[in-house]
Amino acid sequence: MPPLTPDGLRFIGVQLPEIPEKTFFTIGEIVELSHVEAHVLRFWEGEFAHIKPLKRSGNRRLYRLRDLCAILCIKHLLYTLNFTHQGARQRMNQGDLAQFVEQPDTREMLYLIRDSLKEAKHFLQQ
Repeated sequence: MPPLTPDGLRFIGVQLPEIPEKTFFTIGEIVELSHVEAHVLRFWEGEFAHIKPLKRSGNRRLYRLRDLCAILCIKHLLYTLNFTHQGARQRMNQGDLAQFVEQPDTREMLYLIRDSLKEAKHFLQQ
């Protein structure tokens, strides 16, 4: 599996925003970069072990680059590849994301197979 780094995420087809070179990001910055609402991020912290922000005084969350990469990967699994929360959690824990990325030609190939089967069915009905 490609690691949860910007390059690893690009490899599996995740669209990445321009990520500033910083050590820590606030929750507002993560919301802006990932386009995931703050309440969803807080929920995901409890659902996915890969998101572990540092908590400072006043319960302020500080996210690292690895947290941002995990968030972007989870978002990709849930919203682009239509995984369930449980499926995305299992995939993240197993670390085999690259095996389940839909290849661009897969959908086209399925359409061709479907059309061939329709033609065969029509031929057999005659």
